[in-house]
Amino acid sequence: MSATERIRIFGMAMLSPFGLLRSRAFRLLQYAALAVGLTTMPVMTVPDLTGEPHFLISVALWCCLGIFACEFLGKAWLRSDSSKSETHYLLSVEGAIDLLAVLPVPVALALGIQPATAWLLASLWILKLAIFVPGLGMLGRVIQQEARALASGFIIFLIILVLSSVALHVLERARQPDHFGSMPLALWWAVTTLTSTGYGDAVPATLGGRIIASIVMISGLGVFGLWTGILATGFAAEHRRRDFIRNWDLVTSVPFLRNLDPPAVIELTRMLRRIDLAENAVVVRRGRPGDCMYFIASGEVEVKIEPQPVRLGAGAFFGEMSLLAGAPRTATVTTTEATTLLMLEVSDFRAFTAHHPELAKTVEAEARRRAKHGAPKTHPLARELADDSE
Repeated sequence: MSATERIRIFGMAMLSPFGLLRSRAFRLLQYAALAVGLTTMPVMTVPDLTGEPHFLISVALWCCLGIFACEFLGKAWLRSDSSKSETHYLLSVEGAIDLLAVLPVPVALALGIQPATAWLLASLWILKLAIFVPGLGMLGRVIQQEARALASGFIIFLIILVLSSVALHVLERARQPDHFGSMPLALWWAVTTLTSTGYGDAVPATLGGRIIASIVMISGLGVFGLWTGILATGFAAEHRRRDFIRNWDLVTSVPFLRNLDPPAVIELTRMLRRIDLAENAVVVRRGRPGDCMYFIASGEVEVKIEPQPVRLGAGAFFGEMSLLAGAPRTATVTTTEATTLLMLEVSDFRAFTAHHPELAKTVEAEARRRAKHGAPKTHPLARELADDSE
């Protein structure tokens, strides 16, 4: 293996998302550079800043720029083994943002622009938040999916804008030529009034103008309320889709749930709620009401029963005995490592098992086995199931 190839492999390990320690450390370095850069950049515009403070701020800004430059060059070089992937990165939104974080300031300084002005281009670094924050990607998908509805609201906005500006120009131009004497002035009034941000700078003097202004203000509230509703509905739908896909993958990872027919899996996926827990987290406590059961998608839990605690891994479930009997919890359950659980509430369990008795049979069979081999005999369902098994 050549030295160049070794360096490439090391670099990929440094920037790979699978290198958790390196990836997190590098991301923290990016956050620090972004915070320092955006904090010190405005200070460069202070006229009286000279001497050592000016030098230290310049060094900090150049260090931040160097970090972003290394990031851009590293990403481009690591993908240079495939011209297609390199081109894809350079033409992507991520590549464009990384490039905007590197080039503008040096180019401005090279053209002779004053440093205090040139470093204002460092404000483009804030665009990197679009890469760091995954929620912005969801916003882009929502806008794309709801583009027609949003465009319809924009058309309504334009109709009100044009008609109201024409009406106010005709009604008010004689009395207030400074505010409504031309269509551009009337359009500006319509924009500020429709958005409810500038009404009061110019107030219609005629009765008709005031009636139209009232309609414009109310219409503005309606239009922006419409846009807000469209985006809120889109976000809710996108969250449901994302949670459904994530829960589907988790449901199909549980062995006996995997054997259900597809319609049943879809129905169950919509009922389950995902819970991510850290190590040593208490899932249920003994004596608490049993209002749900849990399926282990990944990780491990420990059921603290006598004479010896029992550990359950991925694919197992617990909490079914209290759920079936409607009695309090008979054991405390804690996680032994980072664990992902799927919670099924009692009302959903009863509704689902009424239509899919095979799941109820599986749960009852497991409850009978546990009652015979390890469940506390004080549990009323455990005594009943144990007697039946004998």
